[in-house]
Amino acid sequence: MGRLKQTPQKRTGPKGVPRHQLAPRNEQASSSRSQPQQEIERLSAELTEVTRERMFNVMEIGELKAQLTNKKQATKNCEAMLTCMVEERKAAIAREEEAKSTHEHELTCMKAKLSKSKYTKNLYKKMAATVTAQRDVAWQREDQLQLEKLELAHHLDTISDMAMQ
Repeated sequence: MGRLKQTPQKRTGPKGVPRHQLAPRNEQASSSRSQPQQEIERLSAELTEVTRERMFNVMEIGELKAQLTNKKQATKNCEAMLTCMVEERKAAIAREEEAKSTHEHELTCMKAKLSKSKYTKNLYKKMAATVTAQRDVAWQREDQLQLEKLELAHHLDTISDMAMQ
């Protein structure tokens, strides 16, 4: 006997896929769409937060760049001041040397002239006191310049350290 003709079954999916693995055809199927919507909302909120943080970072970078520029300018100014102070010190030393040689020469000449006079002793003491006072002033100025140089060097180191940070 031959085969009986059977009514073909409806195909619900690709060949070989059992019905229990197919997507349901009821209202629960539409709830799967809410999960991607929630994911989109979550990612949108995260993007907003990251964008806000990036803007804050960009503003902070701008502020830090401005501070760095100010520190660099301050360093240049300090270096210029230090250079001027060194030049002033060199000029002061040169003036002191010139004054020493001039005073020594004058002192020698005056000693020769005053040795003949009865006022030699008093004048010699006055000249010695003057020379001593001038020398003391020159030494005080040199000490002051040394202190200023050390302060400027310390200040420059501090600024350099701050600029490095």
